[in-house]
Amino acid sequence: MVVTPLDHTADVGFQVEAQSLEDLFLGAMRGLLEVMFARPPIEGSRRKRLRLEAPDLETLLVRFLNELIYLVQTKGFVPGRGRLRIERTGEGVALSATLWGEGFREEFGFLGEVKSATFHGLAVRQEDGRWRARVILDV
Repeated sequence: MVVTPLDHTADVGFQVEAQSLEDLFLGAMRGLLEVMFARPPIEGSRRKRLRLEAPDLETLLVRFLNELIYLVQTKGFVPGRGRLRIERTGEGVALSATLWGEGFREEFGFLGEVKSATFHGLAVRQEDGRWRARVILDV
């Protein structure tokens, strides 16, 4: 997977490219963590499970990233890695995830709060057999 920062006047953004949709979402998680921390964890001894649903992939990605923001900034859980599954449902798409991480630590080098993932400029698409996403975060 490839995560590339984007220049944006008021917010922070990044692009992600991956072989699978699941890796794309994990890459977006990594991109978010790299915006929030100088040295985010890459593993973890604590575990959290998530289940999210949405009408489409774009909304699912925003919900996933916003849930991660909530876990970091409200619950003090900083994910390092994850395993997830995305599946189509009758109403749209669902994500089931297991995340491993650590409690919030000074050594991670917190860079500042992120308010939310936004729909501004958001794109999730498959091209040439690869998945790509563009994400803008409100900071």
